[in-house]
Amino acid sequence: MNKKLLIGFGVVLAVLVIVPIAGQLAGGMGGASPQPVQKPPPEPPKWNATNLVGTAWEVKTKELPVAVTITLNSGGQAVATVPAMFAPIARQMIGTDTLTGNWRVEGAKLIASVEFQGKKNEVACDIIGERIFAGDVEIKKVR
Repeated sequence: MNKKLLIGFGVVLAVLVIVPIAGQLAGGMGGASPQPVQKPPPEPPKWNATNLVGTAWEVKTKELPVAVTITLNSGGQAVATVPAMFAPIARQMIGTDTLTGNWRVEGAKLIASVEFQGKKNEVACDIIGERIFAGDVEIKKVR
């Protein structure tokens, strides 16, 4: 189980919930992987620590068989949830279907971190205008 995948600003949170499940689901579940995109040219970030509060983002990568929703709450708390359909599997395998971590904004970077099973993981994503990228994968806003 690779908990250090650089997937997205809350992807660290998502990875820790979904990667254990991915092995069991990979054989029976398929789906389109997000395609790498060309990042737009740098522009000032429109997201900051104030206006990101209450937003939710869908994280889907080729490493994850299902999309995970990351909600950015006040006080720098981030909560990753698996889709309801996969919640029982997550609860059985890791004891929960949600995982709580932290997030912050530093300039044009959105940084998420989580401690799980004694290991701290952190990921930094680029904020370009109103879009957020983890490497060459865009993280989609869902609310």
